[in-house]
Amino acid sequence: MQKIINNIKNIAKNYTAKSKWSHDWEHTLRVHNIAMHIWKIENADMEILEIATYLHDIARHKQDESNWVICHAEYWAYMAETILIDLWIEKNKNIKILHCIKSHRSRWNNIPKTIEAKILFDADKLDSIWAVWIWRAFLFAWEIWAKLHNKDVD
Repeated sequence: MQKIINNIKNIAKNYTAKSKWSHDWEHTLRVHNIAMHIWKIENADMEILEIATYLHDIARHKQDESNWVICHAEYWAYMAETILIDLWIEKNKNIKILHCIKSHRSRWNNIPKTIEAKILFDADKLDSIWAVWIWRAFLFAWEIWAKLHNKDVD
């Protein structure tokens, strides 16, 4: 299984190179790390979760290119099925991985139903909260005209 996961990581890394910085490979790795921490607590299927986290945003560039007409989660879930079959992922896991990918974007459509899908959804949102927190700190500093560097402090 580790060989399959390594192949999936390479596929995902190549696809995320086409994405904007907010959904690049670094985002994928952060989501993966957050999900792996939650997995330990929730006792989910690690293989399903690991594969889904690596693949969750690889069609993001398609959404950007379409001016958000295409939903990257739905588009990729459709495309991922062929890749997962080609990698010999068993059908039951394949279905669960595709559900994770399809339901990671929004709780309005394609509601996450499995523990793995809920973990991926939460990990993806937790990463964005972290990014928003950093941006908010810079925005607040700008609002109060705070200096980001004090030349008098080593």
